[in-house]
Amino acid sequence: MPRVTKEKQKSKSKRNSNKKTNAVEQKSTKDDKFSFDEEIVIGLRRIDEPVKSKENKKSKKNKQTRKKQSKQIDKKNKKVKNQKAEELILNEPSIMIKSKYMSNYDDNEEQERSDFNKTKANRSNNSNKNNRKKQANKKLKNNNRNGKNNKNPELSKKRRKLIFRITKIIILLGIIIGGIVFALVSPIFNIQNITVTGNSKISSETIVSLSGLTIDQNIFNFRTSSVIEGIKQNAYIDTVEVKRKFPDEIELNVQERTATYALTYGNAYVYINNQGYILEITSKNNSYPIIKGYETPTEEIQLGNRLNENDLEKLNDVLRIMEAISSAGDDYIDDITQIDISDKTNYILTLSKEKKTIYLGDATKLSDKVLWINTFLKEEEKNEGTIYLNVNLNTETPYFREKV
Repeated sequence: MPRVTKEKQKSKSKRNSNKKTNAVEQKSTKDDKFSFDEEIVIGLRRIDEPVKSKENKKSKKNKQTRKKQSKQIDKKNKKVKNQKAEELILNEPSIMIKSKYMSNYDDNEEQERSDFNKTKANRSNNSNKNNRKKQANKKLKNNNRNGKNNKNPELSKKRRKLIFRITKIIILLGIIIGGIVFALVSPIFNIQNITVTGNSKISSETIVSLSGLTIDQNIFNFRTSSVIEGIKQNAYIDTVEVKRKFPDEIELNVQERTATYALTYGNAYVYINNQGYILEITSKNNSYPIIKGYETPTEEIQLGNRLNENDLEKLNDVLRIMEAISSAGDDYIDDITQIDISDKTNYILTLSKEKKTIYLGDATKLSDKVLWINTFLKEEEKNEGTIYLNVNLNTETPYFREKV
């Protein structure tokens, strides 16, 4: 055994000596070669040095950029590792124990990766569940909006009915507005003819002019109330009815007041009807019975006005007296030319043809008084005088006094 080791050591020493000799020979050969670095050549520029300096600079820059990139990559990796560690700590309480020993994190990286993958899977499952819940809620909301909620079918029906009614109303309003616009703009509905009916005292031309209507005016472009007010400016007009006859005709139906009595107004006469309306003020008397002793002031005697309340009550009594005389069938009613109403308890009638004056008293027991008038007119037909009926018919008898 020792002999073998000695032979091995000798062989090793021989090899080493050979290597040393080869290295010396190589150095000598290198030394014998010509080098531009050690020799100076006249007339030539040295080129290698600047090239080498540029290459060195570039290599240095590249090294620096690589170092920076490696540092940035290391920082990123550390951040990712820290984030993973924090996520694991938040999601699993078992990793909280490992947070105390973060220095040994690199050693247990494989275990942490497996834990991280587990937590990631759990998170994905939870996110999928949440997404499913959100989708279900959205479906419910859409069903409720569209009335497809199976729990409340009555509410959905009511909502549909409401929507249908609202759409109906909107459509009808649109049709009505469109029709109104067409009617106001279209020349088809321009007035071409205005007719007046029911008038006898007032001419048709005056009624049309009072109405304010004109030919070629739109049939919808006026108010009936304004037309009626305009026509009623004439005191003889009692009522007015305005009719639109489509497409281009207007009919004015009129009812007139008729004068029945006259009031003395200075040297003029004021015609009134049975309702006490003042119809006309004129200097002519058209054989109407004249009423004297009225209380209405002269300032209120204007066309279209009425007598005051006291005069209206007395006029009502006069109408009752005249009705009682006419119902008896007597002809002398047309002979009554004057009625004095100054005293309500004693109305005085004047018969011009018979040349008699009747003190009638109040407006009670008119049928009995009319009979007494008939008898006195027959008995005293040719005599001029006064008939006194202003007595108590129950205890006293009426009498006639002849004019002396």
